[in-house]
Order: sequence, then structure tokens, then C-alpha cells
Amino acid sequence: MNRIYVLLIFLLISLSARSQEDICIGKRFSIFSETLNEDREYWLYLPDSYAKETEKQYPVIYLLDASNFFTSLVGFQQAYSKSRIPVMSECIIVGVVSGKDRAKDFTPTKSSYLRDGTKLSPEKAIGGGGEDFSTFLGKELRDEINRTYRINGRNILVGHSYSALFTLSTLLCHTEMFTTYIAFDPSLWWDDMYVIKQAETLFRGKNMTGISLYLGFGGKMRPDEKDFYLPSVERFRKEVLPIAKENGLLLIDKSFPNDNHGTIMLSGLADAFKVLPASIYQQ
Repeated sequence: MNRIYVLLIFLLISLSARSQEDICIGKRFSIFSETLNEDREYWLYLPDSYAKETEKQYPVIYLLDASNFFTSLVGFQQAYSKSRIPVMSECIIVGVVSGKDRAKDFTPTKSSYLRDGTKLSPEKAIGGGGEDFSTFLGKELRDEINRTYRINGRNILVGHSYSALFTLSTLLCHTEMFTTYIAFDPSLWWDDMYVIKQAETLFRGKNMTGISLYLGFGGKMRPDEKDFYLPSVERFRKEVLPIAKENGLLLIDKSFPNDNHGTIMLSGLADAFKVLPASIYQQ
């Protein structure tokens, strides 16, 4: 009889232990960047098939601002790639955690302009480290991922706000670094619309065949928000982007009237990976 009690207790302990197992969707890593002279954290998700299909190679999604959106993107990846009619290929996801100075990492120039068009004194200028961050992301981190995992050469960059500005700036200045660019509510007001003005020149004559861009803008404005730069954004969308499209860019440009700057990312991610063509994942 005592043996039965012992066996029951053992089974109950085993079941209790099982019920407390963690659900793991990724792993944390860090890499020392020679360019940035600091350790940078990144999170990694591998598809369920990665360990089983040992010959298979995968596209890689590089997600900026990972601490905010990593779990959401992994959720969309699992749902969209495992549905009865998949709309998304299985991907490796590399979530790049933002550093201490997000504005510096993601902006192409040092600027004293505020979002409302006010210009501060030059000594109050911030940002301007985008080129260094580009070297870290495109060389140091990606070299590490390429060495360690089975990748197929298709690389997707995703950003929001400042990191979406970086995404567009990378498309302009380092077009071949990624094959697909996804940008939600980019901070195009930065430095008196620097990137908009830059695009007017750089999109002309640039062969963009094989490159994809998904742009998503939230339509709800804050009541206290000035719209001084919105006409420039509309010009960018209606006059400048079509130049790139004529030069081969696969462009999807969408507005989300029920979303603001804070909510656009989830709505945008849900849409982008449903409507982008299967070709963006294929070598």
C-alpha cells in the first residue's frame, strides 16, 4: 500500500513539474561591436523546423526595437507560416534591442530640429550615428548570423518611428544590404525632412529591381500635433516613391486610418506579412 502512495506522490510531482515548464520563443545573445565600441543585445527565434530539416535554409528578418515587438512578430510568424494555407515562409527572426541612445543609432544626421519644426541652438543637436549603426547591423551582426545559421540570402529589415527612418535611409544609401524593407510611421520630420530631400535625388537613376518596400502610416493624429511636415510626406509618397517604383522597386504603400503612431506597428505587421509576395523569401 505504501508503494502505491509513493508512486502516486511521484506522479503528482512529475505532473506538477511539467505544468510549470516555460514557453520559450527565443534566446538572448550579445555581441561586441567594434564600430559602436559596446556590447549590443539581440534576440533570436528559430522556426520549429530548423532542428529537423537540417538541409533547409531560411530567410532572416531583422527587427529593430525588438524589446517592443519581438513577441508579436514571432506570433505572426508562427500563425502565418503554419496555417492551412500559409501566407508567410518560415523565417529566422533576429530582434535587435535598442541601445541607450536610440536617436543616435537610427538617425542619419545630427540635428537640432524638433518634430514641430522648431530649431534649437546647435549645441543641443542630437543623433547622427546611423552610418555607424548601419555598419554594425549590416556587417558585424549579419556576419555573425550568416556564420552561425543556415540562411538563404534573403534579408528583411523592419523598423518603426526612428528605426523606420533608419530603414528608409538604409534603402536609400545601402540599397543592396537588405532585399525587403518594412517601415511603419518613419520619423521623416528628422532634420528638416532630410531623408525626404535625399530621396528626391537618390531614387533617380537607381536600379531597384529585386528590392521590396512596405510602408505603413497611421492616420490618427494627436490633438496637440502640428502637421507642418505632412504635405512633404504626401509629396514623398505621391511624387518621389513612384520614381523608385518606375526603377523596379516593388512598393506597397498603405494608410491605417484607425491607428496612431503607437498602434500602427501591430496593425502594420499583421498586414505586411499577409500581402508581401512569396518571392521576398525565396533565393
